[in-house]
Amino acid sequence: MASALACASEPEAEPAPAPAPLCLGTLSEPTDPIADATAFAVLPDTQFYSCAYPEIFASQTAWLVEQRDALGIALALHTGDIVDIDVASQWQVAADALHALDGELPYVLAPGNHDLDGRRSTMLARYFDQDDLSRAGGAELCVRSPGQLDNSYAIARLRGEPWLFVGLEFGPRDAVLDWANDVLAEHADKPAVLFTHAYLYSDGQRYDRAITPLQPYHPDSYGVTASAGINDGQDIFERVVQPNDNVRLVLSGHVIPDGTARSSYERPSGELVHEVLTNYQTCGACPCPDVNGGDGFLRIFQLDEAGGLQVTTYSPSRDTYLTDPENQFELPKTAL
Repeated sequence: MASALACASEPEAEPAPAPAPLCLGTLSEPTDPIADATAFAVLPDTQFYSCAYPEIFASQTAWLVEQRDALGIALALHTGDIVDIDVASQWQVAADALHALDGELPYVLAPGNHDLDGRRSTMLARYFDQDDLSRAGGAELCVRSPGQLDNSYAIARLRGEPWLFVGLEFGPRDAVLDWANDVLAEHADKPAVLFTHAYLYSDGQRYDRAITPLQPYHPDSYGVTASAGINDGQDIFERVVQPNDNVRLVLSGHVIPDGTARSSYERPSGELVHEVLTNYQTCGACPCPDVNGGDGFLRIFQLDEAGGLQVTTYSPSRDTYLTDPENQFELPKTAL
């Protein structure tokens, strides 16, 4: 037995740090003016802006802040490939642009293949944290793992009603799809938007390893943590979208050179699930000068009174709307 003197001289143990919260931010009350927001913004692949066109990236987020009230924007979603290479210099460009949203507009980030290495390691959490993304107010932001942003969801109000926005990593692992199912089941009363980097291909078909030859840029081609499962678009559809009746919309990017496509799936109820691909890059390497890395185009999804979504495409750096049918269209709630 140790002596009383020896015990008294031992230093007191440091208290264990409090666990990082899974959720931050507060969903607006229905009476709050912010609850009347009618839209959300989508930032597709910004990797070449982080690599070579920082001013274009900055123009996108500055415009979103300026237009939040005028357009009734509730939050912004990024569908991945935030940077071209997972290095500090490019993450700093992305941080400079995206942190302009801090305290102004909630935002949610879903990493793409360029944001990761083969072990799914990423610098994302070094440059962003949950508090930054949720600080603007009006939305609740939750993460799958404390201190990590690679799989997360937000709840924000559109036209006064809460909507669920679930962001998934590139080629999500099996356990991530299990988590997504739990989130969607817990919030089954809320319309849901699912977004991830690789889901829909440019011909309107989902990424599907059953299609031969393998579609270009298929998630299997990257071999990230294959032992934990790599789920392509068809896997996500069968395992998450189809079983959860509240999923209304699935968003993705990733595909070049033809990066706009959409398709719809009709549920037995007559409600539609829309799948939308958006990527304005046209080449596979930075700087992609023909389109200045993508020309800064982003999308606004506006919820109308009938429950449909009106989609517009705009570039703040060019001050230009794309009004062709591939870039300005309606996503109705139910089949006609």
